[in-house]
Amino acid sequence: MPHDSRGHAHGDHGHRGEAIEGRHSAVYDRLARLLMKPHYRRIATDIAAAAPRGAALLDIGTGPGILLKSLARLRPDLHLVGVDLAPDMIDHARRNLAGLDDLELHAADVAALPFPDDRFDLVVSTYSSHHWADPEAAATEIARTLRPDGRFIDYDFPRAPFEALTKSATLTPVRQTPFKSLFLKTTRFEAAAN
Repeated sequence: MPHDSRGHAHGDHGHRGEAIEGRHSAVYDRLARLLMKPHYRRIATDIAAAAPRGAALLDIGTGPGILLKSLARLRPDLHLVGVDLAPDMIDHARRNLAGLDDLELHAADVAALPFPDDRFDLVVSTYSSHHWADPEAAATEIARTLRPDGRFIDYDFPRAPFEALTKSATLTPVRQTPFKSLFLKTTRFEAAAN
């Protein structure tokens, strides 16, 4: 479930650059599957409309894989890859996505993605970028893994580091708009690789 840390005391979960692990990842998995599924379906519908046919798509901060599951149902032509900083989250995603074909999952940091250059047509992230320790390094890695004419779409809280993602000039902003949600104030940020 999206985590907005403003005004909240934290234990060992969700500080900038830290993974959501242990009991927190199990709670997140349950809440995402039970409460957030309609929201992730809405985001998946938007992504499905933006993704080219047969696209290779990377989901950064995939968590328990709820978005990837929705995308697999909507667009079986996509090659889906998910990464999350927390190995626990990747374990949840493996369970939630069991039986789906053409899918890869990796425990990885957005600032050091384990993929070759020009691997993806589309990179997406949902409610993750506000946790990234170094958004500029993340942008460099995202741009490196995007193919020419590739796009990055980030759905996050309005306070997410959208400006920092384009500061290094590896990504060029295309548009930033509110994304309609029933209960979360969300911004849809889109950028192109340079």
